[in-house]
Amino acid sequence: MKMKKLAALVLAAAVLTTTVAPSVATPVYAATAEQTATDATPEQEVAVKKPSKATVTAKDDSVKVTIKKVAGAEGYQIQYSTSKKFTKKTTKSKTTKKTSYTVKNLKNKKTYYVRVRAYKLDANGKKVYSKWTTVKKTTTK
Repeated sequence: MKMKKLAALVLAAAVLTTTVAPSVATPVYAATAEQTATDATPEQEVAVKKPSKATVTAKDDSVKVTIKKVAGAEGYQIQYSTSKKFTKKTTKSKTTKKTSYTVKNLKNKKTYYVRVRAYKLDANGKKVYSKWTTVKKTTTK
C-alpha cells in the first residue's frame, strides 16, 4: 500500500514538473515557376578590369584626368584628394562616362592625389567597381 502511494506521488510530481511545448507547425509554401527558374541558376558575377592607364595634367586651378578606355565599362569614378591616404575629409569624387575629365576650382600651387576606377552596371542596375589605379601625384601651377 505504501508503495502504491509512493508511486502515485512520484508520478504526480513528474506530471507537474514536466512541461510540454505546444506543437507549432511550420508553414510550407510552394515556389512559383519564376522562383525555381532563377533560384536554380547561380547569379553571374560581373567583373570589371581596372583602367590600365590614367594620365593627370595640372593647370592653374584645375587637373585634367585622361583615362585609357576599359572594354565593357559603363563609366569611371575619379577621386582626388590633398591627402595621399585619401581621408574622407580631404577627398572628393566625380563620376563620368567619358575618358577625359577636368576637375576645376582647385587651389593654386597645391598637391593633389588622383586615382581612377571603372564601373559596370549589374543585372539589378547596381554599380560594380574595378580596383583603383595607382595613385598619381600632381601639383597645380
